[in-house]
Amino acid sequence: MKILVLQGPNSNLLGLVSRQSGNRLTLDKLNRALRRRAGELDLELTIHQLNGEVEAVRLIQRQRNKVAGLLLVPGIWASTGQLLRETIRIITLPLAVYHLEPDQGPWHYHSGSIFADSAVLEESGKSAEDLCGLLSSFATRLET
Repeated sequence: MKILVLQGPNSNLLGLVSRQSGNRLTLDKLNRALRRRAGELDLELTIHQLNGEVEAVRLIQRQRNKVAGLLLVPGIWASTGQLLRETIRIITLPLAVYHLEPDQGPWHYHSGSIFADSAVLEESGKSAEDLCGLLSSFATRLET
């Protein structure tokens, strides 16, 4: 089974934000943890980090028939990503949303994500382990 992982704006700067809190979480560490968990679950991941919503929409449209689901780490798109939300609703691709909440930074999740009504799973957390837990739960949902 193949899952598209899409990490939103400024996720590539996660290391700068987490360094301020002493956490040292980086996008590379998140991706390595996801790939390890995917290997354990016999999943294939396609991982992308994009800053532009239009780029994200194009990617999802191109991948919609090649993947079983979308795992989205939206960042600010959780409140501003209307175009992305509409695209996901139109193509009806199963969606899991993970709100990364490092101790500091612009990604703080507020309840009421615009993806809530489209997601089969929506969780928040502060660690790679939390994100990997969501991936495991999502894979189980997709298998049934």
